[in-house]
Amino acid sequence: MSDRIQDYSANYGPQLEQVKEQALIYTATARERLAEGSEKIRQYIVNEPVRAMGIALGVGVLMGWLIKRR
Repeated sequence: MSDRIQDYSANYGPQLEQVKEQALIYTATARERLAEGSEKIRQYIVNEPVRAMGIALGVGVLMGWLIKRR
């Protein structure tokens, strides 16, 4: 079994490194977008508190209805 792993690492080593680098880049991008989205939501809540509460209430009712339905 370990021979197979060593063969795979010898054959696909450079490709695996590229995949790892791409995954790190995508992770960093996702973190940045998540932070931006979180800030936009925070600003929306500050600027429109009544609408934000209405949306939260609507989502809560919908989720409660879906859970109860099971």
